[in-house]
Amino acid sequence: MCALKIPNRTRYRKRVGRFSGLDVKNDESVIDFSTAAMCYNFDFSNGALRGGYGIERHPRVPHDALGYWVYRSYSEVLDKVVDKYIFLLDQGLVEYYNPEDDLIHYFSGFAYSGIEMLNYKLNSKDVMLISTNERPLMTWDGKKLTRYDDAPRISSMALHYERLFVINPNDPTKVFFSDDLDPTNWTVDSTAGGFIELLDERGNMTKVVSFGGYLYVFREHGISRITAIGAQSGFSAVNLFVSADRIYPESIVKCGNVIMFLASDGLYKFDGYDCFKVLTHLNGMIMGAPKASAYFDGRYYLSCKMEFGDDQKIGSELEGDEKCNGLLIYDVTTGEYSVSRGLDIGFMSACTYDGEDMLVACDSVGAGVITRCGKRFDEPLKKLWKSPETDFGKPDRTRMVREVYVDTTVPCSVTLCGKRSKKKTVKRGRHRVRMNAAADAVRLILETDEPDCVIRPPTVIYTEY
Repeated sequence: MCALKIPNRTRYRKRVGRFSGLDVKNDESVIDFSTAAMCYNFDFSNGALRGGYGIERHPRVPHDALGYWVYRSYSEVLDKVVDKYIFLLDQGLVEYYNPEDDLIHYFSGFAYSGIEMLNYKLNSKDVMLISTNERPLMTWDGKKLTRYDDAPRISSMALHYERLFVINPNDPTKVFFSDDLDPTNWTVDSTAGGFIELLDERGNMTKVVSFGGYLYVFREHGISRITAIGAQSGFSAVNLFVSADRIYPESIVKCGNVIMFLASDGLYKFDGYDCFKVLTHLNGMIMGAPKASAYFDGRYYLSCKMEFGDDQKIGSELEGDEKCNGLLIYDVTTGEYSVSRGLDIGFMSACTYDGEDMLVACDSVGAGVITRCGKRFDEPLKKLWKSPETDFGKPDRTRMVREVYVDTTVPCSVTLCGKRSKKKTVKRGRHRVRMNAAADAVRLILETDEPDCVIRPPTVIYTEY
């Protein structure tokens, strides 16, 4: 009688390695196992999965605000420079907080769209320049609101070499500029204000940006550059970038030594001379229709519509398909990025209030600041990392996945997709999750609802036959 001999199969290890990105463009067969086929609400900038960016309350940001600006001026009452925050409420009501009496005051009722505000020193006095799409330019000195009916309507404005350059939504082929050192004088004269008209295939003007010593005019399908230093006689314009695709003005932001913007064919970085596409592997996810953008702490933030390729509903997606549902965070220096899902942010502004730098954001359910909190206010955002489906370079072999090693600081679920899917939940700590699942190709999914987490790269243990 002979004993039954059971073959001892070699066990292989496949470690995810450093979590290194997201690719929704390329076929999964060519994506590295450490690159996600889908990932949201995780930040993987340090190689592990951490809680991603969300929005939370701030004591100096009214929760019902729809817009937020900071007015800095000298206070004779307090004998120092103070900050007053101004905020927009529903139905166009504008109020502000005055630190001199620690009270909220009524400002004005604009009831108009496209409000922009800039701090400026007019006639040696600190004022706020205020524009809307439907009203001419206004100034506010902390007490009195002054309207300048001779100024054009304004959809975008930029201070450039002591002149105010603006785009009039009623006449979008021209960029208008004020008198030197006086943004309230719009008289068209060789010694005062004027306009520059650009008519070509780049289309209407949508946004002006002062950058690198030039004024850049973003248009529907291109970019023009204006040299505007000193007297008007020295002004000149040259056309730069042109595209058949539309440039979204809501996405255009000056980010240090570059300008970031989204076009209908993808995300661009502009250095003042040339445009370069970035994050092309996210083109299948970013669907356009941006609502807001900002630059803060070295990162570009873009709120827009995104496609995540599933039927789940997270955060703002539960409130209707018309809602915005994605926030892209992109480090313009390192190229690192992350994607947050379930946020419907319609306004963003990088502000400094009372010495504190903060990125104020207004979501459809309230206003606050964007931080790496992993929540939408009190609601934790579901987080997912999904690997590409892989055969580990051996398409002719079938494998048996024995275990998955997981190291996590929070409870999370581990799903192995093979011939059949197996999902197991683990508590915080280090775990050997037994799977014993046959698979021709393997996909690993990690999920958690915890706002603050650290999940280190897992290891898959398998045999082949």
